[in-house]
Amino acid sequence: MAEPKKKKPAENASKDVPAPAVKRTGLVQFVREVRRETSKVTWPTWKETWLTTVMVFIMVGLTMVFFFAVDWALALGERFLIGAVS
Repeated sequence: MAEPKKKKPAENASKDVPAPAVKRTGLVQFVREVRRETSKVTWPTWKETWLTTVMVFIMVGLTMVFFFAVDWALALGERFLIGAVS
């Protein structure tokens, strides 16, 4: 069987490596870059947005019903344990 290779520690792992200098730009340049990046975004259609919203409300409703049922069952079990149920 071959022996597993031992990994060498990285040579620069213990050395402090300075961060590269960041070129600061002005407000106008920042707004230009933001507009350029937002133009690259694929925005959802109104139909996709509507369907996603409906699905979120359906899932919230199902979750609400589930937790109501669990809470009711636990409360019933607690009342049974302390003898409050006749």
